[in-house]
Amino acid sequence: MSDKAADETSTELLESFAEEARRRCDVISAGLATATTDFETMRAEAHALRGTAGVVGLRRLAELAGLMESDLAEAKKTGTIRGGRDHQIADAAKALAEGAAAAAKGEEEPPDVGRSLAQLFSA
Repeated sequence: MSDKAADETSTELLESFAEEARRRCDVISAGLATATTDFETMRAEAHALRGTAGVVGLRRLAELAGLMESDLAEAKKTGTIRGGRDHQIADAAKALAEGAAAAAKGEEEPPDVGRSLAQLFSA
């Protein structure tokens, strides 16, 4: 495969991931906004995001999705999201979608990705 073809394939993968991230993050955000207790659906969305982000080489986004997945897996077990974490997870979903969109455009990672990583790590 030529370098140009590889670049085009990489760009297509990142664009496809950006679309997937937007859809999946919308599901997570909507679930949090409506205070759903279907934590498994949101956890599964975060899990899929983690895997796909890792495959396309966006390690920090994969890490962010993994932190979201952990919180949602805990919520599935306990029946509730730990105090205040729902807003942090919603912010992380938004940051992840924006990070995927930026990667697809060849832009730098938005600062919200780092902020969300720090928030979810610290709590």
